[in-house]
Amino acid sequence: MKIIANGGASTKNVASNTIDAIYLGLNAPYIDGFKFKLYLTKDNEIITLSDDIVNLFTKGINEIDDYTLKDFLFFNVGSRVQKQQIVTLRQILYIFQNKGKYLILELADQKENNALFTDLVLNMVRSYSNNINIYLESENVEIVEYLKSTDNSYPIGIRVTENSRDNWYIDVDFYDINTTLLDDFNIRDKVKENKLIMIDEVNRMEVFDLIYAEYQDIFNYIYIITSQIANINDNEQIQTRRE
Repeated sequence: MKIIANGGASTKNVASNTIDAIYLGLNAPYIDGFKFKLYLTKDNEIITLSDDIVNLFTKGINEIDDYTLKDFLFFNVGSRVQKQQIVTLRQILYIFQNKGKYLILELADQKENNALFTDLVLNMVRSYSNNINIYLESENVEIVEYLKSTDNSYPIGIRVTENSRDNWYIDVDFYDINTTLLDDFNIRDKVKENKLIMIDEVNRMEVFDLIYAEYQDIFNYIYIITSQIANINDNEQIQTRRE
């Protein structure tokens, strides 16, 4: 079992996808890795944003690449108590060098800029990746197929949600699946094919307990992804990892 903190270890006063959330997570021995969702800005910078910040900027009308990096840096993604800025991929890669943590990077759909976006991510990752355990994934099939065709250096995965159920049937190295879909797909079949399974949105302890009870026999092949690490870190299976 691997515990993956989505956006870092956020708290009441520390927003996810910020430098502070990253360092909080790095100091937690029971966290094995981190997941960040990447976006492309208007000036071709690569940043990570939480879904809340994406919705705030786009409002169902705009796109993230309508804004420059400077636009995002002016925005406080933290709280009134502690102001914080968004984080770039370059910052993330620099911080994670030689940390021994897993780094899962999800590439968001950039529509007509998917190829450019993917190339920019790959070029930056290659410049740092010798000392980082990097996994690349996307919910967008075009991006996944492009990753598979251009680079075999990193495990390539696909996101499976209610809106992308057919992604389960695409051949990749790992599958990042929502907890709500576990009853609909047989993850043991994928494990038999030596595929890794990442179970996303495990944000409550009772959900973690149910997953552990059901899949204890294959837990070595499962990564638990949570954006609410504080809600599950009292679980007995996690507590033993602190010792």
